[in-house]
Amino acid sequence: MTESTTRTSTPDEQLRQPPFGFIDAAGARVTVEFASASDRDALCAMYDSFDATDRTQGLPPTRADARRDWVDTLLAGRSVVARRDGHIVGHAALLESGDGHELAVFVAPDARGVGVGTGLLRGLLGAHRATGGGRVWLSVEPSNRCARALYRRFGFDVAERGRFELTMTKQI
Repeated sequence: MTESTTRTSTPDEQLRQPPFGFIDAAGARVTVEFASASDRDALCAMYDSFDATDRTQGLPPTRADARRDWVDTLLAGRSVVARRDGHIVGHAALLESGDGHELAVFVAPDARGVGVGTGLLRGLLGAHRATGGGRVWLSVEPSNRCARALYRRFGFDVAERGRFELTMTKQI
């Protein structure tokens, strides 16, 4: 009997520099690329599609004017978008915060569960690593099992447990 030589990749080996494309689990072609100011209206439209049950920790904001300001803040940091059929279906951003960067990841309700979030993380964290990396952290609701599992696959560990949120961190 021979030993298997199959090796699974580590999360850091999965990181990629945008732009790149992949086929999601639904069979659609998705492109991950850097976001720009010209994506503002399309991002606002994507976030408009989130209903109350799609919001986590109050985000995206419910008021349209607050949502536009919030999108502008995210675009001021490093961010990537996922496009499917020419439409933005996901957005991830890193914002400087204290001794690291805060991570925010959002996937349109109709694009969840097919790999869009994985693609966004792969691209955004890959770009972060390519520019020197550093500490990345995020807050997630303890009840959000899908998000927690995704972050764990990318090597994030729980650093702090609060009553309403977990803080997860990773050094890139």
